[in-house]
Order: sequence, then structure tokens, then C-alpha cells
Amino acid sequence: MNFTESSDHVSVFLIGNNPQEMSFMENNISKYHKMDFIADVGFDLRDSLSKVFKQKPSYILLDDCYPVVQIKKFIRKIRNNRKTEGIPIALLKSSNQYVRVEGIQDFFLKDNFSADRLFYAIRNSKKIRRTQIVFYKSYKKSRRHYQSLKTYLKKYF
Repeated sequence: MNFTESSDHVSVFLIGNNPQEMSFMENNISKYHKMDFIADVGFDLRDSLSKVFKQKPSYILLDDCYPVVQIKKFIRKIRNNRKTEGIPIALLKSSNQYVRVEGIQDFFLKDNFSADRLFYAIRNSKKIRRTQIVFYKSYKKSRRHYQSLKTYLKKYF
């Protein structure tokens, strides 16, 4: 399935090694009434990584069933690619234990997971992403002004 996104469709990529659990979550997401989710499932991190690069989903839900080292490596590869660096990634957790993984934007407990919570997380992540873009543009603009001022001062002083 190819991911597409319009104003009323959001592509979600579920990654985990338990087919029954991933199927349950995919069904839960597909039946949501406020937004049309297009869900796809991956079971292996290496295959999932190539799918992410190829299909560029709007959101990634990653199960914590994989070793933390593999999760960090997976996230690093996504964040180091210009085309996929802005994709929000949420971690599906089995327990409420704290795990520090850089690059994770949100956490969901599997027992309390619902499409409604996913909807609000995606909405918030889009707001955060827009804010990041605004800050980045202002930073670039102020940096250009600083560089031109610096050049001017060197030239005349």
C-alpha cells in the first residue's frame, strides 16, 4: 500500500513484531471516525526502514519490543535522511517505565492505545512541526542579517 496524505487522510506506519497486536491496532486506527487513517504494518526494522524511505508516511508508531540499541539506530537513520527527518515517531510501550530514546516525539501505552489519542498526537505533532519550521526560517533570516552586518562592519571599520 502506498501512503498518501491529503487534508482528510493521514498515513500511519505501525512497526512491531507481534502480528496479532499490530493487526488489532491497524483495525482500531482504520475504524476511526474523525479522520481517515491509511495504516500499513511492518514487522522487521530493516524492511520497515526501506518502506519508510520509499513511502514517507505521515506518522510512525514503533513498538518497544525491539532492543533499545536497534530502535535508536532505526530512528537515527530516519532523522539523518532529509526526506524523512520530519516524520513524527511515537513509541508504543508495554509498561510505564521511562526509556530515554532521542528522536521519539510521543509515547503510547499499548493497553490505553486508541485512535482518538493517535488523532490528537498527530494534530499536536503537526503544530510542533509548523513551529519548528517558523523558528528555523527566522533563525536563517537573522543569521543572514548578522552575516551582512558583520561584512559591512569589516568593510567600513
